[in-house]
Amino acid sequence: MKKLMKMTLRTQITLSMILLTLIATITVALSSWNICKNKIEYNYKVANETNLQIFNDIISDKMKDLNELVRAVFLSKDFQAIIETENVSGSSNYTSAQRHLFWKFFRELESQNELIKGVAIFDKEGRYTFWYRNAFSTGEYRDYYYGKNAEQEDWYQEAVAKKGLEVYYNYNVLADDHNDSIVSMVKELRDPASRQSIALAVVLLSDDFLNSTFLGTGKDFNSEVLMVVDDKHAVFDVWSTSSGDDYKEAYETYLSGNARGNLIITEKKNEISGWTLVHTIDAEELSRESAYLRTLMVLISVLIIAICLLITHFLSRQIYLPLGKLESIILKIQEGSRNITEEFDDSEIGKIGNTLKNTVNNNIELQERILRLQLKEKESELQLLQAQINPHFLYNTLDSIYCKAELEEQQEIADMVEALSDLFKISLSKGQRIIQIKEELRYIEQYVKIQNLRYKNRFELILEVDEELLELYIIKLILEPFVENAITHGLETRLGGGYVEMKGEILGDEIYFTVTDNGIGMKDPDDIYSGYGVRNVIERIHLYYGEEYGVQVTSKPNVGTEVQIHVPRLDNKEAGLADIYS
Repeated sequence: MKKLMKMTLRTQITLSMILLTLIATITVALSSWNICKNKIEYNYKVANETNLQIFNDIISDKMKDLNELVRAVFLSKDFQAIIETENVSGSSNYTSAQRHLFWKFFRELESQNELIKGVAIFDKEGRYTFWYRNAFSTGEYRDYYYGKNAEQEDWYQEAVAKKGLEVYYNYNVLADDHNDSIVSMVKELRDPASRQSIALAVVLLSDDFLNSTFLGTGKDFNSEVLMVVDDKHAVFDVWSTSSGDDYKEAYETYLSGNARGNLIITEKKNEISGWTLVHTIDAEELSRESAYLRTLMVLISVLIIAICLLITHFLSRQIYLPLGKLESIILKIQEGSRNITEEFDDSEIGKIGNTLKNTVNNNIELQERILRLQLKEKESELQLLQAQINPHFLYNTLDSIYCKAELEEQQEIADMVEALSDLFKISLSKGQRIIQIKEELRYIEQYVKIQNLRYKNRFELILEVDEELLELYIIKLILEPFVENAITHGLETRLGGGYVEMKGEILGDEIYFTVTDNGIGMKDPDDIYSGYGVRNVIERIHLYYGEEYGVQVTSKPNVGTEVQIHVPRLDNKEAGLADIYS
C-alpha cells in the first residue's frame, strides 16, 4: 500500500480499477457458472424423477393387471372347488383329473398374460402341483417331490403374514439357484366366505416388465446406473451405460447415503412390490455438460477486463488532465502570478479548479482593494490631522462669541454657538472612529437643537433607546445623517410642526436603530440612496461591519419615512474591528 501511494494518481486509479475488475469479474463468473451448474443438475434430477415416476407407474400398472388376473382365476368358485376337494388318499399329489383341471386354469393365465412363466399351488391338505410354461419341468422342484415342506420356507411365512395380499420376490422362490430372470409373486388363497386360508399360490414371472428404456436418452453419459433394490436393500436388476461391474460402486455409494456426495441420486419406491427404483449418475460427468459455459464465462471475463482497461485508461486521463491544470495553477501562485486564466470543465475536479482560480483572483482583487482603502485611510488621517492643527483656537473663538452673546443678552446666538461647539467636539472626537452610542445621540440632540433655534421649535425629537445601548460602541456619524435627512427633506417642506423618533434595541448580538418621521414621505424609497450622506453611511457600514449589515428604508407619500439601521453589538472600541485596521 505504501508503494502504491507513492505512485502517480493515474497509476493508482489504473491499478485499483484493474484489481476491482478482476475481483468483480471472477466473482460474477464463478457465481454464474456455479448457478448454471446447479441449475443443470437440478433440471436433470427433475427430468429423471419424471422418467422414474413414469417407469414406476408402468411397473405398477403391470403388477395391478397381474394381481387382478390372478385374483379373478384363483378366487373363482371352480378353482377353489378343486383345492377344497378332500384329500382322501392322503397323497401329496392331486389326481390326474384334478391336475388337468388346474392346467386348464393355468393355460388361461398364460394366454392372458405373457409374463407368467409358471404356477405352483400348495393347499392345506398337503397337496401341491406345479406348472411351467410350454413344458412341465420337474428338475427345479424335485426337492418338493422328495418331501420338502414349503410351509417352513421364509417366503411362505411372509406371504401368510400378509393375509391374502400379494408379495413379490426378486427371484424364483421354488428354485435354489435363484434365477435372475424370474420374479416370484406369492399369495395366500382364502375362502371368500369363511376367510380361512385354503392354499398358497406361487406365480413365476418373467422380469421383462422391469426393463428400462430411458437411460442415456439424448445424452452421451457413461456413468448412468438404474437399479431395482428390494426392501432388504438387495439389488437384483441393474441397467448401466458403463461396462463391467461399475454399478457396484454406485450401489455402495447409495447404501452409504451418498456420504461423499459424488453422485446425483434419484429414487422412487414402488408401493405394490415394495421395491425401490434407484437412478444414479456421476455429478462430475454431469458437470461436464456446463463445460462450454465455463469456457464462455472465461471469454466474457477476458472481454470485460479488456473493456474495463480501456475505460480505466480513458477515465484516468480525464481525471489526470484537470489535476495537471490544477497543479499548474498552484505553481503559478507560488511564482507570484497575478492573474489565473486556465479554463476547467464541469467535473468535480474542474469545479475545484474554477473555485481555486476564482478564489485566487478574488483574493488578489481584494488585496488591491484593501491597499487602496488603506491609502485612503492614511489620506483621511492626514486631512484630519490638518483639520486638528489648532482645535483649541476654534473652541476658544466659539467660547469668546458665546460670552459676548451672553453679555449682550443675545441668548439664541449663545445657545446656537454652544450647540455648534458641542457638534465640533463630538465630530472630531479626538480623532477616534469609534464612539459610544450616547455620544452619537448627544450629537443628534445638538443638531436638532440648532435646527429648532433656526426654525422656532418646529421639530420634536423623541428618543426611545435601551439604557444598555448607551454604553456600547458604534462608528461615529452613522445615525445623524438619517435624522438630518428626515428634517431637511421630510419636515422642512411640511406645513406646521413634525417629529423625528429614534428607537434603539438589542436583539442577541445585533443592534437595530429605527428613525421615523411624519414628513411628506417619498414615492420611491430608493431615492434616499441617491444622497451622498446616506450613500457614505452605507459604504462605511459595509466596510467596517460587513455586507450582512446595512440600511433598509420604507416610505409612503404624505405619511412619513422609516429607516432601519442594522449593526453588530460592540462592547468596546476594538471588539469585532480588529481586522479592519490590520
